[in-house]
Amino acid sequence: MQVLIVAKTHMRNAACVGGFEISSKRNVRLLTIDGENQPSNTDLEVGQIWNVDYTDRPQLTPPHVEDVQITKREFVKTQSSVGDFLKSNATIWRGDPRAIFEGKVHFGRAQSGYITNKGGIPSQSVGFWLSDKDLELTILDDQKHYYYFGESGEIFAFPYVGYSKTVETIKTGALIRVSLARWWRPNERVEEKRCYCQLSGWY
Repeated sequence: MQVLIVAKTHMRNAACVGGFEISSKRNVRLLTIDGENQPSNTDLEVGQIWNVDYTDRPQLTPPHVEDVQITKREFVKTQSSVGDFLKSNATIWRGDPRAIFEGKVHFGRAQSGYITNKGGIPSQSVGFWLSDKDLELTILDDQKHYYYFGESGEIFAFPYVGYSKTVETIKTGALIRVSLARWWRPNERVEEKRCYCQLSGWY
């Protein structure tokens, strides 16, 4: 299968690598043969196309249904314009942040959005979004975030977890990749586990 690398994000001492399978137009998360994230120094880079043999991860926990385990890979080439390619081939969400993940992400004011079992689980954990407004870089709790400012004073916050250097503004028209982190409970006051929404890159 030919897979276009579309995202590379920080995960402690590892890298989460996202791909787009060209023939089936399927989003995949490329794990090692043992089902682990890629090492932080992986040679998989955004924009590369690889021939990849893989198997689906034996146990999938929705919404993370994209997990696959690589058994063999071979570099093919580099895609010249990832954004243009994805705009022509991938499903795109359009509009404000409520359009992403089937509207199931809960956003507090200037706080990172998240999903819960009670609020409903979307059918996927990654996707592509064309925002109808610019997103602005800010620092929240010592972490880089991008803010979307709504018409009625809403502030939607997206922590940035990608490898690429930040920009002050992600302009309207840029294709944005968003993802849902793994299930976890941030503290004892939170009743149920959450998957937090994050921004992993743009094109």
